[in-house]
Amino acid sequence: MSQAQGGTPVHEPGLGAVELLCERLGELGLPIGPDTAREILRAVLAIEAPRMDAHVREALQISLDTIRVAAQSASGIVGSTAPVDTRTANRSAPEPVLDPAPVRSRARPTPTPTPRPGANRRSAPRRPPDADDDPNGEKRPVFRRPRR
Repeated sequence: MSQAQGGTPVHEPGLGAVELLCERLGELGLPIGPDTAREILRAVLAIEAPRMDAHVREALQISLDTIRVAAQSASGIVGSTAPVDTRTANRSAPEPVLDPAPVRSRARPTPTPTPRPGANRRSAPRRPPDADDDPNGEKRPVFRRPRR
């Protein structure tokens, strides 16, 4: 973007925009050269630039306001928390923790019997077969838990 002598910015259209305008007007039966297309685009950009600049400035202002609010919130949170004391108190060398001495009996220990696999199962009382039936004649599904 360059400045004109009057202080208003002069927007120079890119090569792609000039080619696009020449192609589209050629399809409509109005063939024009690149110099004419460039002049038309300069005029359009001069008219539309203030509106586009206003949109860009508004979006930038909203972004800056959001950043400012977030920074103020963060500094408030950091300032309100109590500082953490990371220094350790000067203590003597840590003393080892000793386990109590093992107690061994002179008698031979009796081995504990291993439990039978089915010993801890509870037998559930059976319901009468009529209780499982649905009035429509369908049986209810049975879900069993996996064995452990």
